[in-house]
Amino acid sequence: MKRLIPVLLLKNGLIVRSQLFSIHQSIGNPMHTVRRLSNWNVDELILLDISTEDRHDLRRDDLQVQYQGTTLLGLLPEIAKLCFMPLAVGGGIRDIEAMRERFAAGADKCVINSEAVRNPALLTEASRAFGAQAVVVSIDVLRHRDGRLEVMIDGGRTPTGLDPLAWARECEQRGAGEIVLNSVDRDGAGTGYDLALVQAVTTSVSIPVIACGGVGTYADFVPALNEGGASAAAAANIFNFYELAYPHAKKTCIDAGVAMRPVQLANKWFTREPQYDFQIEKAKLEMRMSHARQGLFAAAQDPRERKMRWCTQCLYPSLSATPMEYDAKGLCTGCQMAQMKTDFGASEWQRRGTILRGIFEQARSSDGTRHDCVIGVSGGKDSYFQTHYVKNVLGYKPLLVTYYGNNYTPEGEYNLRRMAEVFDVDHIIYKPSVTLLKKLNRLGFQIMGDMNWHGHMGIATLPMKIAALHKIPLVVWGEHGYADLCGQFSMNDFVEWSYRNRLEHFGRGYEWNYMVGFEDITAADMVPYQYPSDQELFDLNLKGIYLSNYVPWDGNANSKLASELYGFEAGNTPFERTYRRASNLDDMHENGAHDYMKYVKFGYGRCTDHASKDIRSGALSRAEGIALARHHDPVKPFDVQRWLNYVGMDETTFDAIADTFRDPRVWWFDGGWRRHELSD
Repeated sequence: MKRLIPVLLLKNGLIVRSQLFSIHQSIGNPMHTVRRLSNWNVDELILLDISTEDRHDLRRDDLQVQYQGTTLLGLLPEIAKLCFMPLAVGGGIRDIEAMRERFAAGADKCVINSEAVRNPALLTEASRAFGAQAVVVSIDVLRHRDGRLEVMIDGGRTPTGLDPLAWARECEQRGAGEIVLNSVDRDGAGTGYDLALVQAVTTSVSIPVIACGGVGTYADFVPALNEGGASAAAAANIFNFYELAYPHAKKTCIDAGVAMRPVQLANKWFTREPQYDFQIEKAKLEMRMSHARQGLFAAAQDPRERKMRWCTQCLYPSLSATPMEYDAKGLCTGCQMAQMKTDFGASEWQRRGTILRGIFEQARSSDGTRHDCVIGVSGGKDSYFQTHYVKNVLGYKPLLVTYYGNNYTPEGEYNLRRMAEVFDVDHIIYKPSVTLLKKLNRLGFQIMGDMNWHGHMGIATLPMKIAALHKIPLVVWGEHGYADLCGQFSMNDFVEWSYRNRLEHFGRGYEWNYMVGFEDITAADMVPYQYPSDQELFDLNLKGIYLSNYVPWDGNANSKLASELYGFEAGNTPFERTYRRASNLDDMHENGAHDYMKYVKFGYGRCTDHASKDIRSGALSRAEGIALARHHDPVKPFDVQRWLNYVGMDETTFDAIADTFRDPRVWWFDGGWRRHELSD
């Protein structure tokens, strides 16, 4: 039986997307992904720690899933608790003792790369100590421009002069039980495996070979297993890009005649939704409230080093709400991806438009008995652009779906109500109980410092829920916020909507069932936040795409189009925390109380977001952006009082609870709260 193996690349405790072994973009917490893979009963998991420094940093302290370990060995037992599959672990293995520690922490196999080249005798010693089945050698191969193949080590940075075929044979002779064969030059390229390399190595050894590097589509797995002769096909990036990526990839292989274990969507021993211990979580909340009453704030006592840096082009700090990395010139990944879009010519956007039409044609209702797609809309400027593009540019029939959080501004309410009329489309507006919404506002603020958790999860759930209910296979989202703000993915990834992204980034690890029991909330109350089952998603092949991957996306241009073509109304009253007037009219708390909490946590706010986007597009200079951010970001808006009146809380209590969420790497207390300031 052939195997299909996900590879998780860890850097400083976070999963990263890798390209050419040198570009690493933070994707998120490994715990959510391991849980997801366990629920799918995957064949095996390879976990590679590519960190160059011995530290872990989850970037945020307001996540439900936290772990205390600061090294791979500290993290591994936590991963092992969620891992219902054979686990191979690599990274930093230099001796037998390091392997023994990993086995004790939950690994079934150890993956050795650089140290095997430096000390080949380690393979023989390890095979004798633990058995050949537990010793895996990872061979990273660079194909030079002249076609010459060379083994590389140290994360692809150091050439060895070794021929990969000869080295693979030596690894087998010294006792390795398996080889992971990586293509350095195809890493993250999405052009498929180097089949010639795979074939050459598989015919040179008798031990199993796992092909890795270059997967761009599910179909790429098949030739590596059939033509290449690999015992297993592995990949990293693709399993982070799409919904149900592993089940769909396995189905593609099986449909092509590859003998594999069947697709499984649900592990009865390991549910998709996290299971929380209510008494433990209740105690955590009571402790936070007690600290707030006593004035015990982590930021005033935490020993972590206060070390901040900012992007050299935009205004984003290293500790941000969205995870980002910096290149050697100090340019953040968000700016790097923005430049990538800027560099696209007309022909590239035309190519993407053709791909988009193909997706819509595949989803189109053949007999006209259903809508062609669902669009999740809030009634904002981007919602108008999405609907305009799908209905009046592409010519498809969308069903609009709105989660109504009971917090619209008058202009936002006006814009929302007009959408069905001005676009001549059907529109479902779902209004949860106001009593429930007030409870979720309070709980979101108290538990995670985000009174709009319900809004994030409602918006992220309802369109997919309605699509599954009405058997509509396509949901159209607008901008991929994490790709746009922080460059979490490449524009060439065409990343799609996924349950993992919804839970980890929109919900911060707090699923709908977390709230059950607090303030007498029941499971029935939380129906609008319950995501469709994996079986529903799989049977319908339901996918969510981001329009920003296929068409040029500019919030300012969207606002202008919505106003000129459809009478969209911008805000009559300027926001206190940003200079834009057309953003978040659908949520009176988003630009105010909610954004103020982002400032409390991370030391910056919505103005920094807007200014960074405008700097990238050329609408603002960095100096102008800095001036705006200094003016708007620290403002405690009137909206806080409006929200307090809404939920029945006094300002003193609000401030005390808010202070418990200040990140100690940003803030410190010195007769008052102080923070690192953005410098010129």
